[in-house]
Amino acid sequence: MLESKRQDEFLNQSLALAVKNMRNAGYELHNDVIIEIDPNLQYMGYVKIESRSLNEGLSSIVVADWALDSDMLHGFILHELSHIYYTEINSPSHQTDVIDEVLNLIIENEGLSNLESRSLNEGFNHLQNIIVDDIVFQLMNNTRDIKLIQEFFLTWMSDQPTGNNVLDTSLLARNAFARASLKRRNIFHEVSDQMNIKNERFLSFYEHSNKQSFEIFEDFLVNFNLNDMDDFSTKLLEYFELMITLLRPDKSVETLK
Repeated sequence: MLESKRQDEFLNQSLALAVKNMRNAGYELHNDVIIEIDPNLQYMGYVKIESRSLNEGLSSIVVADWALDSDMLHGFILHELSHIYYTEINSPSHQTDVIDEVLNLIIENEGLSNLESRSLNEGFNHLQNIIVDDIVFQLMNNTRDIKLIQEFFLTWMSDQPTGNNVLDTSLLARNAFARASLKRRNIFHEVSDQMNIKNERFLSFYEHSNKQSFEIFEDFLVNFNLNDMDDFSTKLLEYFELMITLLRPDKSVETLK
């Protein structure tokens, strides 16, 4: 019981600090936020947003118990709070109806299978995370934090495809997100050699056209800017079309060497 109480106190202090840091940087949250532990969670955590407007409801950040010992806990909390912030300000990047309309249009027009549709939806998470992480990187800008972030994203990189085109598309998109996250904030150079080796190994199994598609997709994430809702819908459609070129290339993985 005492250990559980200490964990709760530690988490609440971490949450309060993150909320304060966001407020001081101009990103004030209006809804109440609580944080709780899920001892059975295999990944770091997630957020449950109960309301999508100001001053209406309660949001919960759920964190795995093992993540309490992670050096990236503060970054994780900031990341989830940033999702809450973008939801509260009604950003198009967090408007479910806008996202679903574009996603369903692509799925219908391309005749995507359930697995392909799921891969596309996972790919959208990378775009959404690129957006919210602009806040996170702004707040985690000291030498120690930057090194932690670089090491964190380096572990995301895959260097060998599985031979399943849908799964490999998800891995490619994940590689692009990891690299773009650092390039977007000008902190890629220190780990560029390691990331390049992993990524080039992965892409060596593909035709040249796929390598070009990957580079275009990565560049989109590096340079994306969030503007008004109409522009976001157009950009989101473009983003999904870029994912389709990875998902259904003219020639996909031919032979796993």
